[in-house]
Amino acid sequence: MNRLPVACLSGACIATASLSGATMGDVSDFNTTLTALSGSEFQLNETFSILYDLDTAYIDSDLDNSPDFEQELGLGEYLGEYLDPEHYVLDFALPGSGTNLKPMYMGNELTGAASVDWRLSYASTPGDSSTIYSTILSGSATSIGGGLILDITDGLEWPVSGLGPDGNFAHAGFKIVDFDSFTFTYGGGPGNPFTLEANVIPAPGVLALLGLGGLAARRRRN
Repeated sequence: MNRLPVACLSGACIATASLSGATMGDVSDFNTTLTALSGSEFQLNETFSILYDLDTAYIDSDLDNSPDFEQELGLGEYLGEYLDPEHYVLDFALPGSGTNLKPMYMGNELTGAASVDWRLSYASTPGDSSTIYSTILSGSATSIGGGLILDITDGLEWPVSGLGPDGNFAHAGFKIVDFDSFTFTYGGGPGNPFTLEANVIPAPGVLALLGLGGLAARRRRN
């Protein structure tokens, strides 16, 4: 069992918790409907999980949302469960609005960071973007038919309260193992919600296990 000194406020919180690591066959599960808070802000509705690579932490020492050095942890993969989706707000910099959207960290805007098209952040009060505390994912957006592709900058997730022992926290990110973008689908009206889905690509070994699982299920039915 490994112990990871990561603190956060979210349901994926791993604050000095014992970790047994991910098991073969684990994949991220991130597919949620969204509740519109305004024209450019949305609240997540369903729980989700993200598969991380905890072998290396990427430390942002100058708070510009870009890694400055790496810290080797050697903790393997871990499937983080987010059990409080109502605290997460997805917001956008609308074209032509003049909005200069930047990631947040522990209640402060990362003023040295590059502007982003979108960000997914933890808000202290559910559904209230004015209480955004930290941004866990952000990046650029590309239009597609019926929605947007949201690319994740550097493929990194940034825990809500950073990394470090004994309260000495640093802004740190971890690589996401099996996706680096989302599909955001436009909604409108009853029965047609806005949605956010990770574009998950399982590792070849996981695909093989999933295939064997499907084969076993078919054999049981025959």
